[in-house]
Amino acid sequence: MKTSKFGALAAGAVLGLASAFVAAPVANAEDAKACYRPSCGTSVKGHEGKCGGTKVDALTDQAACEAAGGAWTTEADAAKFKK
Repeated sequence: MKTSKFGALAAGAVLGLASAFVAAPVANAEDAKACYRPSCGTSVKGHEGKCGGTKVDALTDQAACEAAGGAWTTEADAAKFKK
């Protein structure tokens, strides 16, 4: 009886760890942030010419993005800048 309880606990632990490794990359992909233009034209210093909601590929960290006037956000949230 003790062996079957231990086996069930061990199997549950293995399944729990496996599901944690599978779920983690999915959550990170959805939360990926980048630098986006809050409006058109010169809204991001040094990166003029595109309209709001477009990604600024040259700015890859939050500090540089915000210093240039960009918005460090997800692609889904950047859609609200497109007007």
